[in-house]
Amino acid sequence: MDWARPWFADLAARAAAATAVLRLADRPGLRVTPRSGGWLVTAPTGASMACGGLTELVAAVRPWGPALPELPPSGSGALSIPPPDRRRGVVLRVGADGGDFTAPDDAAARRLLARLAAPPWSLRYYLHDVIGTTTAWGGRPETLTGDPASVVMWLEWARQAGALDARAVAARCPLGKYQELDVEIRAGHVVRALTRPRRP
Repeated sequence: MDWARPWFADLAARAAAATAVLRLADRPGLRVTPRSGGWLVTAPTGASMACGGLTELVAAVRPWGPALPELPPSGSGALSIPPPDRRRGVVLRVGADGGDFTAPDDAAARRLLARLAAPPWSLRYYLHDVIGTTTAWGGRPETLTGDPASVVMWLEWARQAGALDARAVAARCPLGKYQELDVEIRAGHVVRALTRPRRP
């Protein structure tokens, strides 16, 4: 399951993603064409690959770009606004025992994060908070803002590069006048990817 799929549901949003990922790669001859259901990536060599989701798109483009690009400041285009999310937020308690979202130590907590980030749990839950750990990935996340397509694309690029494996990073980006995307990555796992009402 692609964690960002709801935001790239229409062709205009996929075009925004194509613009954003090409800015990150900054490689002459690399082309990304939005199409129904995803993108077509054409490498500078002429080889092509169809990509159905964000993770595939970034994986196809990353070999042609820098290890970890700078987050571009300019806009790439609007993303789709998905319907309301019905998943339930949960709190991960480290140093506790006796429930689905408790872990006796940091190592067990990281394993639990991985479970929360993948189906079937990711289809029912998202991480609201972590308590009971002093690790960098369990602390208050660094928050990114800006153009949503660029931020989402950069987060996935950085995640695949391993740059977020020991960190907590969040993104809050406007999706319009009334809504924003809310993404959180901890220890390299996307544990929250929602659309919320914009905060004042």
